[in-house]
Amino acid sequence: MLATDFFHVDCAVSLQRLYCLFVMEVGSRYVHMLGITANPDGPWTVQQIRNFLIDLGERAANFRFLVRDRAGQFTRRSTPSWPMPVSKP
Repeated sequence: MLATDFFHVDCAVSLQRLYCLFVMEVGSRYVHMLGITANPDGPWTVQQIRNFLIDLGERAANFRFLVRDRAGQFTRRSTPSWPMPVSKP
């Protein structure tokens, strides 16, 4: 099972809020940092997810579920990119 979400960091140098997209492998608690941006829109999120799936390669088939929230950054385009059912709390 995978879980994904964003967390934010307020940068004291640039006075800017940065958003970090991460995916956690729930079984091993391994965290993948997918990217950091000041504007986490749908197309950016979709591209990060595609890059992550390419990096996983054959291991992507080992994961059956994805847990995510209903944030606006997760567009309808990003959901079909995952080769597993998506759970939305």
